[in-house]
Amino acid sequence: MQKTQTIQEQLSSLEVIFMVRQWLEKNKSGGRRALAHYLCQELDLRDPVGKPRLAGVHKALRVLESRGYWQLPEPLGVLAQRWQARRLDEPVPSPQGVPWRVEAVKGLQLVEVSSQDDELFRIWNELMLSEHPLHNCRLVGRQLRYLIGSDHGWLGGMGLGSCALRFKVRDRWLGWDEPTRKSFQERLINLTRFLIRPQVQCQNLASRVLSLCLDRVGRDFAQRYGFEPWWVETFVDRERYSGTCFRAANWVYIGASQGRGRSAPNRQVTSCKDLYLYELKPDWRRSMGLPVPSEEIEPVKVEEALQSESWVADEFGQVDFGHKATERRLLRIVGSKAENPSASYTECFGGNRHQLKAYYRFIGNEREQICAQGILAGHRQRTVGRIKDRKRALAIQDTTDLDFSKRLHCNELGVIGKNQTGAVSAGLKMHSCLALGEEGLPLGVLNMQIYAPEVGANKAPNRPIEEKESYRWLRTLEDLSQISESLPQTELICIGDRESDMFELFDYRRRRARKVHLLVRANYNRCLQDESGKLLDHLADLPVMAKAHIKVPRQREKKSKPSQPGRIGLAARRAHVELKWKKVTLAAPHRAQTKDLPAIELYAVEVFEPHPPKGAKALHWVLLSTVPIDSRKQALRCLRWYTLRWRIEEWHRVLKSGCRIESHQHRSAERLARAIAIDAVIAWRVMLLTLLGREVPEIPCELIFSPWECQLLETLQPMLAPETMEGQKKGL
Repeated sequence: MQKTQTIQEQLSSLEVIFMVRQWLEKNKSGGRRALAHYLCQELDLRDPVGKPRLAGVHKALRVLESRGYWQLPEPLGVLAQRWQARRLDEPVPSPQGVPWRVEAVKGLQLVEVSSQDDELFRIWNELMLSEHPLHNCRLVGRQLRYLIGSDHGWLGGMGLGSCALRFKVRDRWLGWDEPTRKSFQERLINLTRFLIRPQVQCQNLASRVLSLCLDRVGRDFAQRYGFEPWWVETFVDRERYSGTCFRAANWVYIGASQGRGRSAPNRQVTSCKDLYLYELKPDWRRSMGLPVPSEEIEPVKVEEALQSESWVADEFGQVDFGHKATERRLLRIVGSKAENPSASYTECFGGNRHQLKAYYRFIGNEREQICAQGILAGHRQRTVGRIKDRKRALAIQDTTDLDFSKRLHCNELGVIGKNQTGAVSAGLKMHSCLALGEEGLPLGVLNMQIYAPEVGANKAPNRPIEEKESYRWLRTLEDLSQISESLPQTELICIGDRESDMFELFDYRRRRARKVHLLVRANYNRCLQDESGKLLDHLADLPVMAKAHIKVPRQREKKSKPSQPGRIGLAARRAHVELKWKKVTLAAPHRAQTKDLPAIELYAVEVFEPHPPKGAKALHWVLLSTVPIDSRKQALRCLRWYTLRWRIEEWHRVLKSGCRIESHQHRSAERLARAIAIDAVIAWRVMLLTLLGREVPEIPCELIFSPWECQLLETLQPMLAPETMEGQKKGL
């Protein structure tokens, strides 16, 4: 996109300066408005919808006058009057009968307010002047106003205007230099007013209203001003609000202000505010001509993760906590823990109280950057590099429960289940995404969401998907979509179990993540389009198209409970399965959130074990994929990918049994999440070494172990030789 000059830059050219001075000489009685009209006509200063840019010209004329370019006539008429807001003669009536949950609100909608609609304009002004904490209804620049309407009455209002002129944290995040900022700053708008009336107590109303606004603000802005914005920013006063509704609506936290305004740049004059940003245009970097992240990511060989001396620095060296000593402390903690993953930190540090105190100081640090995602940032970058080194990679996502029921002193835990007596189990849930190569080697942990589950978070019938716990699956897909922008030569396959069988997931992929393919095990017998039957019935009528063998791990015995029957133990086996596949079109479920969505075309593969061993349950999978399946080879490849989904279960087992993450004794969920993030990378490397030892036993010892460890193994090797072991047995 071509970068253009600002109005001020155009008016400050020598040619235009001479033009303005000539006009002022010839029009002694002319006013500022006439001069602005003259310049808009001569310089063709119009907005995208063809209207003259009078407000911008007025401002540029005043700024350049203060710098001595010319002397403007005194303002006349409207310009000389003090601005006063149009408002009502009485307060806006309070809404009546507002339910306590947003799903029960009747007629919830956003009503756009224009200056021509005098009644709505006065209502909006009255709400902001009387009920908003700033008590100010004036917006600047290009503006949009909305009233939050319902059958219960007016619930609040929203106002959007021009963005903050400069903000160092934001400009650094966007990658702006000064010329780029001037050219594209009009694409950034600011949510300057957001009011939910104080008398309205309705759960999740704020996040729902934000979603409604983001769905239409681009279209409304383009209809009024002729172009679409790319981002929306907002500032949240951290002394009054926590910004929960913005996080729930997927706004990105950018940073905090220092409480300095343009009038006092060297001292704090107001409260510090958190800046949140929402991307309306995902490929904005390419549109601005900025380098995309793919140019910054270098391919990484998986063998580099085996280096015993440098792997800690490689995987954690790219973290940014804003404090170098804290970053170095993390490297020491990981190095000590990696020496003995199953030991407590007291054992890892050999009882050294100074190192142990440094560890607890790190885990309890209040810096916002020191969180699970911040700790994983360096490892994530290396993982993306390992993915880039491959033509195709698998991204397995899954959720596991972390039981901390015995941590009575731990705060912020949730309910993860109940036993047969009805006793509640307290703990956390961990939803993570593990990257694999096609051969099954783990490449690293891409992301990890650790949270305390709410009771019934997924069971509200009319609750939007964004407010459900199950939205974690879509959030991971969104993250993979962003990663795929950095990996144009690599194909990403996102794999999930039956819990991820959500129509919203496939719809989100179609709308916003088409570069990432999905492979999901079906959980529902969905309806086909045009009332042509059900999915499973349609597949059952197909003939067998291929046969294959699947390795089934041993099945552990489970004792029966009052709530569920027991299960016998079975040895590992090879299952003989039959395959069928077909391209299908699935209709949207008849639910309030999905009934208006269009149907989705997918490829379905049915995997069935016709003759299971005695006592074993027959394998029966139905896999739904966005990857085209038109041949036996493609169907078998799809089946092989799904069998690798159990790698993430193995990683969970290493975390719980090998690293013993459920044994941590921290007093808050946040601190537990930080410790688990460290263990996650260690468990990944333990799993990688284990798989390589099984599949590539001839790998050089020096690649994994230090020189003294290799020498010790060579010394012990004669004692562990098969003939030596046999002789020892005979001697016994």
